[in-house]
Amino acid sequence: MAINIHYQDDTGDHERDYEQWRGLLLNVSNAPKPALRLRTAAGKRMRLDAGDLPLLWAEIDEGYSGVSVYRNLPQHQEWLPAISSTEVQHIASATSGQQKKLWLKHFAQALRKVDICCLSDGLWSLEYCDGSQVYHPHWRGKHRLRDWHLGGGEEDAQLLHAPVVYLDWCMSGNGQVLNVFAPQHRDSGRVKWWRKLARAGQLPPILVWYIHGLNAYLILDGHDRLQASLLEGVRPGFAVLTSFYEVAVQGDPRREQAILHQVNLVAERIAQGIHINPDSFAGMQKLLAQAFDHRPMRRFITRSTANLQPQLWQDEVSAFMHQQGKPEAFYVEGL
Repeated sequence: MAINIHYQDDTGDHERDYEQWRGLLLNVSNAPKPALRLRTAAGKRMRLDAGDLPLLWAEIDEGYSGVSVYRNLPQHQEWLPAISSTEVQHIASATSGQQKKLWLKHFAQALRKVDICCLSDGLWSLEYCDGSQVYHPHWRGKHRLRDWHLGGGEEDAQLLHAPVVYLDWCMSGNGQVLNVFAPQHRDSGRVKWWRKLARAGQLPPILVWYIHGLNAYLILDGHDRLQASLLEGVRPGFAVLTSFYEVAVQGDPRREQAILHQVNLVAERIAQGIHINPDSFAGMQKLLAQAFDHRPMRRFITRSTANLQPQLWQDEVSAFMHQQGKPEAFYVEGL
């Protein structure tokens, strides 16, 4: 049977403002064993496979100050169905807000049809992130997705091609978007087409998967679009896919009643014609909503299997470094 992905509008959780559209909430069931899977060894070492092909290896520093990533960078593959010009034009005719929702629905539907996929049973969020922001699911709606240097400069080209990357976590993480396939030639037909759409302001968002063990985002769909946006100096949008589980929120009856009592006092004063500062009234409304908000909290995770032998990981990375000529790591500064 095919994977079942039920999606609906996502208005966030207990730690986010109520009734603000965040993207789509995906409830995945009947998922086969993911072909795109993360395997760990001894806690701080990991390997990401696409079927039988290792895409990357990674190792977290002893002091948890950063992570070294060793990328295989195979030739480009299309995991999701190709986006057609007809679909681009259809979505481009909608309003800006509707475009975001339509693209997220496009990706949610496309993920039902792929052979190489990271989805497993459970809850996932698919959020739109404007490229002018940074995004990170851990910081209560604050955004921690690093902006690329735009304009196709030397640093961009080095990062796209670097087999070894060091992500400095510094004090606030890293949030880098990483390609998992080797970039195509800048004059390839697909890149040229995306560059044309980027100039027209019609570039679809790039689908990325947040990996918590890397504190970074891996591109699932949109390698050529990222390259086109960098060459054109256009900031892309991102569709951010993240898995999570929910933790129940227990209400505090004493606190709820105390807040409700204060609200009733304010209501009586308004009824008596006493002027109430609008800011104070708005704050009281927000406090009331929060006090009675029993939506569960989300805890974001990246699911993995701890079945990778440490010696095997070491042997594979040593062979990879020897094959690549022992390159120096491309350093990516922390946020």
